[in-house]
Amino acid sequence: MPKQILTIKQAAKLLQVDPNTIYRWARSGKFPGSKIGKEWRVLHSDVIKFIESNKKRTQFLSESQEAELITALVGRREIPLKFEYIGIGAERYVSLSFPNVGGGSEFDIILDNKKKLSSFLGKRPFNLLDLGSGDGKKAAFFINNINKSTSGYFALDISSRMLAIATSNIELSFPNLPHETFIGDFENGNIAQQTYYLQRRYQNNNLILFLGNTIGNLPDAHRVLMNLRDSMTEEDYLLVGLAFYNPNNIPLESYNSERVKDWLWSVPQKIGITSKDAKIYASYNKQRRQIEMQLEFDRDWGQTYGLNLLSFNEGQRIRLAISRRFTKDDIFELFAGAGFKIELLTHDKDNALVLVRPHTWEKKI
Repeated sequence: MPKQILTIKQAAKLLQVDPNTIYRWARSGKFPGSKIGKEWRVLHSDVIKFIESNKKRTQFLSESQEAELITALVGRREIPLKFEYIGIGAERYVSLSFPNVGGGSEFDIILDNKKKLSSFLGKRPFNLLDLGSGDGKKAAFFINNINKSTSGYFALDISSRMLAIATSNIELSFPNLPHETFIGDFENGNIAQQTYYLQRRYQNNNLILFLGNTIGNLPDAHRVLMNLRDSMTEEDYLLVGLAFYNPNNIPLESYNSERVKDWLWSVPQKIGITSKDAKIYASYNKQRRQIEMQLEFDRDWGQTYGLNLLSFNEGQRIRLAISRRFTKDDIFELFAGAGFKIELLTHDKDNALVLVRPHTWEKKI
């Protein structure tokens, strides 16, 4: 049980700040300390209240996201990749321009299969829902080349900053196209509220874009596809981009670039881990056919974050990201298991596009 009354040094240790900073705050009335004679004393409960009252000024995650992050760190030594797109991480992600990171050849595959895609989609005015929107440029490319009759652009992402970047690019390309954004986390549940709203509001079916090999970054792709399946009608389409397994091209060099590492430092830096404490590197897991980004500690590290003491020993690793490569068998198994019918599967040496619709239980005669 923690002590109820703390010295300034003890309070400073709890807050992970210099004691002189606490003295300065206390003397100016910014910190709930009481001077008893010549000594300052602080109630432990007041320190907790101080942390909570100042938390909203500095936190980059919501309370539920913070709980998810801490649980992932402590429970399975992992930082969910989705949090890297929040705040400064959005800007750093957009700066990436390597062709082997994030489905770089999807543009070419879309163009090469323009007639096939158009034959399935026709000229129907779909609501284009851009899932994990990125900078919006792939959606703009798709609208311009495949479905110019799109009724509107609608982006769903965990990051408000990423949504702002995407809609800004869409507005530049299509000034008169209706658009809306939704802040949401498709990993944690279905998005039926958004898809139902779009159908009711715009009186069109939905075409969901899930590009950039986002599905290959997910620890449980099957669960996310089930969430999407539960958010769609049989007249909706889902277009997914994924990295195709090519044993002759495992792009470790691209993932080990300084710009990728700089992006993946976004969350560790927020919780107090620096390059003096650890290093980030990519390795290839041959058995799982996936590139894995790891943060490995070069020394013992510990710090309080979100009222939790996080500590890692030298040599321990935190997984920051995965990028899975899929074979044709993987793709068929993944989508069939999630209740989808594949309408089109096409690929080049390194990336694939899959256009699917939900299966229905009813047998049609």
